[in-house]
Amino acid sequence: MTDPTRLSGKVTVVTGGGSGLGKGAALRIAEEGGMVAIFDKRLALATEVADEISAHGGEALAVECDVAVEKEVEAAVSATVDRFGTITGLLANAGTAGSGWVHETRLEDWQFVLGVNLTGAFLCSKHCIPHMLAAGSGSIVMTASIAGSVVGAGGSAASYTVSKHGLIGLAKHIAVDYGEQGIRANAIQPALISDSNLGKHVMEDRERTVTPAAKLPRPKAWLPIRRAGHNKDEYGATVAFLLSDESGYITGAAIPVDGGYLAT
Repeated sequence: MTDPTRLSGKVTVVTGGGSGLGKGAALRIAEEGGMVAIFDKRLALATEVADEISAHGGEALAVECDVAVEKEVEAAVSATVDRFGTITGLLANAGTAGSGWVHETRLEDWQFVLGVNLTGAFLCSKHCIPHMLAAGSGSIVMTASIAGSVVGAGGSAASYTVSKHGLIGLAKHIAVDYGEQGIRANAIQPALISDSNLGKHVMEDRERTVTPAAKLPRPKAWLPIRRAGHNKDEYGATVAFLLSDESGYITGAAIPVDGGYLAT
């Protein structure tokens, strides 16, 4: 059940908010009374989500932004503050996927994945934190993955695994550095995601992607809860909780939202 006032007065940047988990989280934040700035390199998708929020009485802004480009992040953050006056929350969710054995991975592919997944989260944190400091509080949530703790059954995607491990480390470091200033940072670790366009977007973004490597004969991934997680009502609900004051004593944590994957 949503609380339409839990995030009242809070302004959250959601990167990669035009589809998948980001879209679900943006919709949930708006349902709980928060204002949302949706950053996405696909402006049309971000606009669709902002329009859906507005149609239901919420406040949202769509901003075209490649999170791996600092000037674009700076401009998007400035546009958000111009519209809403402040920033109190960040969901660093924009991401891409990698593929290939380490010995076959080209440097440009490695740098692309880490640039979006990890450097993008760093840049958005860097430019949102000053506004949180000015506000006296803030909450940052990183979309990591079960790959932030384990390689899993898939394997052959070191750039993705390393980037997701790095996001958890970044959240912990922000938590330690800024806790006394009222800023919290946590990561969530999703497993399967319903209605995800990640695979489609990866192919659109990276025509140069290496051919997926042949997998080792590993067992298939197994989830005790045998389904994908719901974007808005499960992943989004967890994000909304972490952005809210109800989670005020939780920081530096990596929280599995994974159907029990990491328990197996």
